[in-house]
Amino acid sequence: MTRLFFLCLYLLVSSAVFPQFIGFEDQIPESFTGNSGSKLALSSLYYKEGTQSLEWSYKPGATLEVSIEPLRLDKKKEASHGITLWIYNEKSQNDSIRVAFLDKEGEVSYGFAYQLKATGWRACWISFEHMQGGKQSKEIVAYRLIAPKQKGRIFIDRLTFPMKEMNLRTTPDQQIPYNNALSFRDLWHWCRVWQWEQYTYELPLTAQLSEEQRQQLCLIEKRVSEAVDVKKAPKEQVDAAYKLFQTAQISRSGLGFTGAPLVAPDELDRTKGEISWNDLETMLSGFAYDATYNHSIQAQKNYFTVFDYAIDQGFAFGSGMGTNHHYGYQVRKIYTTAWLMRKAIYGRPNRDAILSALCFWAALQETRKPYQYGRDELLDSWHTLLMAKTISALLMPDERERDRALKGLSRWVSTSLNYTPGTLGGIKVDGTTFHHGGFYPAYTTGVFAVLGQFIAFTSGTEYEVSVSGRKALKSAFLAMRNYCNLYEWGIGISGRHPFGGSMNKDDVAAFASLALAGDLSANGDSFDHGLAADYLRLLSDHKTPQSAYFKEQGILPAKAPQGFFVYNYGSAGIFRRANWMVTLKGYNTDVWGAEIYAKDNRYGRYQSYGSVQIFGKGHPVSRDASGFVAQGWDWNRLPGTTTIHLPLALLDSPLRGTTMAKSKENFSGSSALNGANGVFAMKLMERELKNFTSDFVARKSVFCFDNRMICLGSGISNSNTVYPTETTLFQCAYRGGEKPATGRYWLTDGYDNYYHVVEGTVRTQVAEQQSLHEKTRAQTSGVFASAWIDHGQAPKGSSYEYMVLIQPDASQLKRVEEERGYRVLRRDDTAHVVFDETTRITAYAAFEAYQPQGDELLQSLPAEVLVMHQPDKDYIRFSVCDPNLNILEKEYTTKEPSRPIEKTIVLKGGWKVVMPQEQIRVVRRAQQTELTVRLQHGQPIECLLQAF
Repeated sequence: MTRLFFLCLYLLVSSAVFPQFIGFEDQIPESFTGNSGSKLALSSLYYKEGTQSLEWSYKPGATLEVSIEPLRLDKKKEASHGITLWIYNEKSQNDSIRVAFLDKEGEVSYGFAYQLKATGWRACWISFEHMQGGKQSKEIVAYRLIAPKQKGRIFIDRLTFPMKEMNLRTTPDQQIPYNNALSFRDLWHWCRVWQWEQYTYELPLTAQLSEEQRQQLCLIEKRVSEAVDVKKAPKEQVDAAYKLFQTAQISRSGLGFTGAPLVAPDELDRTKGEISWNDLETMLSGFAYDATYNHSIQAQKNYFTVFDYAIDQGFAFGSGMGTNHHYGYQVRKIYTTAWLMRKAIYGRPNRDAILSALCFWAALQETRKPYQYGRDELLDSWHTLLMAKTISALLMPDERERDRALKGLSRWVSTSLNYTPGTLGGIKVDGTTFHHGGFYPAYTTGVFAVLGQFIAFTSGTEYEVSVSGRKALKSAFLAMRNYCNLYEWGIGISGRHPFGGSMNKDDVAAFASLALAGDLSANGDSFDHGLAADYLRLLSDHKTPQSAYFKEQGILPAKAPQGFFVYNYGSAGIFRRANWMVTLKGYNTDVWGAEIYAKDNRYGRYQSYGSVQIFGKGHPVSRDASGFVAQGWDWNRLPGTTTIHLPLALLDSPLRGTTMAKSKENFSGSSALNGANGVFAMKLMERELKNFTSDFVARKSVFCFDNRMICLGSGISNSNTVYPTETTLFQCAYRGGEKPATGRYWLTDGYDNYYHVVEGTVRTQVAEQQSLHEKTRAQTSGVFASAWIDHGQAPKGSSYEYMVLIQPDASQLKRVEEERGYRVLRRDDTAHVVFDETTRITAYAAFEAYQPQGDELLQSLPAEVLVMHQPDKDYIRFSVCDPNLNILEKEYTTKEPSRPIEKTIVLKGGWKVVMPQEQIRVVRRAQQTELTVRLQHGQPIECLLQAF
């Protein structure tokens, strides 16, 4: 009979159209039927969409049958299709609603259990891929809800079936804990809160705290209170809370509430009056400010009404709300203002529900164990949830629990600050900070601020961050100091924010916090003098208690960083002298060239095509004052890059989602000698994407000595016969200064930088440029001075050579006009080699295996290596670098570490290393010496060589 029933059902619905979304606003669909133990009705008691939901009253074993248009699953649909709905449960029980999907024979092919432990609204989102069941039959004609073992009722709303594109970030939670393979979520931390909830503390619970421990906890609480104190209720935020509260129309109903449905942003429809986490933050923070500073009784009442409503709606312990990704950015003030309201929270009858919700969504449970190796997206976690974790730990009513939670949190922070492998988020061994699988300063700012806050909170207590963690963090602070001038970074390392982003005052304050936490320079000082000096420089003329203390201790503001800094986790080099900075940027198999979204940085393809960008003007120095402004910017002409000059319609984002193109070439990055001078080189290769030119290749290099850069290009080739290939010298906002040309091949950008073109057809212009906004495509315009080398259409083996003088004085400019001061020893597809007469440095960028002719020192170089050497009294200072990170897995992000690479350089004659190093192996043979260098992380190895 059962098979006959489903066969008839199959025939009845085979031509029907099953609605994808059901809100139960008008009627119960005919396809919904209950057996004798079921009763179906529309209800306005609770709803998650519109003003009604489906009430299903059931007896034990009752079923709710839903017939559907037959759905046949293939492998693709099994992964992408599923069901989404919300369920309201009034009574907690250790049972579940079972959902079974049936084939035309009435057999269960797919199914899952939905736990009823929680009360209130909870999401039920799951794809067929993650359901249970035999899954033999791939045709589904109906699904069935099976009641638990006791009488009751639930309410159903926001039902979509079949959901044809399930959210990739569907969150496992208390209701469906096995939902979405957790092993796949190593990289998506937002979705792992329930998995972490299963952790148990490895740290014991102290039987009784000592008086010293109590005092330390009180000290931390005092510091947190001072940090979150805004002194006076911000009227705008208070008004916004009352306005939104009135609009949301939150009212008690039954055992819960009605009002504006609270959902995750991915399913939010504001045209229907729905709200999300940021709206909770608006109301909770505004009412907390009003209650705390204005002593408003009504605000306190509203605060707890909103919190109770939030928990009822799913912002609660154990709830994933369907998908909770990136919620941290929208809930930060919920935590800081909960600290203001803590005494009132402790007095609430549902105190534990509030505190457990706060702890759960802060992901404090992750810190029951040390940081998990291979966990990604640390910058997001630190930035958005570290303060939430701290406050959640301090809100625990039992002081012993507070003690253990803070110890676990401190341990987690300390271990998370260890250098992370591969392209995972976090801090790399060269100090770069990673997010989205790449070097990303725009996500680092703000992170330093909150890490600095935590260090300041816990400094001098047993909960402080470990020395090793603080040392790793210091390396990241110093790197940001080096690649920012004064607060801003170059376009090449800007990710999807080409003209935005800078260090802010809270990041600067973090330098002081880290300095005061203890000396990290092994000098035995009471605080870190170097970081303190950097803090005073970055603070400029502002006065703070920390700056006053440092000055009393004799600390002077640091000078601007000087030298050449290697950041090959970003395929980048930073060249600095005086108060100017140059950012050199490429990309390779492990480092993406630009982050391009469908609506962000649409035209940013060329950010890493060998860019050479000078920041050197302004008080303080800034990108705007240095001539880099978005209005009218020609996205084809970032200085230093070799590009095909395309119409913006062809340069636009080529993919519907994110474009983060990596090269097929390994060789791109920088090296340095003695930290003072350096070289950047890359094998440029464009990828096979829409509107790209897949055979576009070039060999590029930049040799940096004092305030001079020698820029070389060779092998520039592509088949694009429509649009010209160019190498941009400069493009700067024209503000009425000097014109670009001061002679046929001597040019100035109007910002005191001079360009001498030795080879290449030069074009210059001062013109009003029409461009498009990188987000909106809105028309922009601006007047720019530009110069470029024109390689023509479809060049074959084109090349260039030019020198840049950065802010020379008149005597140097005159001297260099008479004598260039350098010699190009080779420039072809095998190698670029330059000798600088002033520093006596010879620098090599070997693209292929290279045997120099007439070289006094080198017999041969292997392919893809950067070498620099310089006489140093009776020795030769020698550096070797392969910028290739040599990471095995070539994915968006990977935990595969950088692997060592050995490069063997053959020297003429007999040589020894003055101070032996484990990374260098020396083998002497007749008339030559083999120097084998073990390289890793794209870092140069340097030594002193002595002849014998």
